[in-house]
Amino acid sequence: MDIYDKVEGINNQADFVIFLKSLKKDLKENKEDWENDSLERFLEGLYGYSMDKEEESPTWRVFAELLLGAKVYE
Repeated sequence: MDIYDKVEGINNQADFVIFLKSLKKDLKENKEDWENDSLERFLEGLYGYSMDKEEESPTWRVFAELLLGAKVYE
């Protein structure tokens, strides 16, 4: 299953934890797909993506979307 598809299945904390493991695995196996592959760049991407993302009520899925967006946000 694609990392982007996994976000859609997040409904609770346990799902989010599984997503985090998948995100870490994705970085290890597909580093070339990551625009922000250092902590500093990732946090900068997370900040930018958070500022541009439409405001939503916080859920485990929304948090996962923010982390996934930070992977490539410039």
